[in-house]
Amino acid sequence: MSEEASAIDVYYDMDIAQICQHFNKSRNTVDKAIAKLVKDNPDKDWKYKNPITRRITIKAEGVERLSTYFRKEKHEVSTVEMELRFENEKLKAIIEEKEKAQAQIEQLYQEKLKLEIEKSRQTFLLETQTKDEKISELESENQKLKEVEELYNKSIEEIENYKKKEEEYNSKSFFYRLTHKF
Repeated sequence: MSEEASAIDVYYDMDIAQICQHFNKSRNTVDKAIAKLVKDNPDKDWKYKNPITRRITIKAEGVERLSTYFRKEKHEVSTVEMELRFENEKLKAIIEEKEKAQAQIEQLYQEKLKLEIEKSRQTFLLETQTKDEKISELESENQKLKEVEELYNKSIEEIENYKKKEEEYNSKSFFYRLTHKF
């Protein structure tokens, strides 16, 4: 006898709720898994529904396959979860880089603003100094003009004094000549 002929088929006769509880899965997930098991193995008598008890009977080998299927599904979920965690870490790193770049931009902006303010202050000081220099130049020119004006006034005064003296001299001289001739 071959091993297959001598092997005893073991069936699990379970209610669908028991299967769900056994695998810790929802009824929909278990129904889909059993349907996939039957579809993938149509030649094997792994499942039938007992019309009297309305329970599902599954061969032990089928239960092992379901267990493998659910482990595979769990592994796939963990792979997806790991990928999502990896993507989440990448996004966190990108956000951190963005925040660092934003902080650097803010710092550069503040430095540029300080430089612009300092440049404006220097320009203002130079303009003020230039204006002060122009004002002092004007004041010195005004002073020179006043001095020239004073000199002019003195000269005019001296000329007037000279004219008066000349007139006096001429008038005295006229009298002198008049009186002298006689």
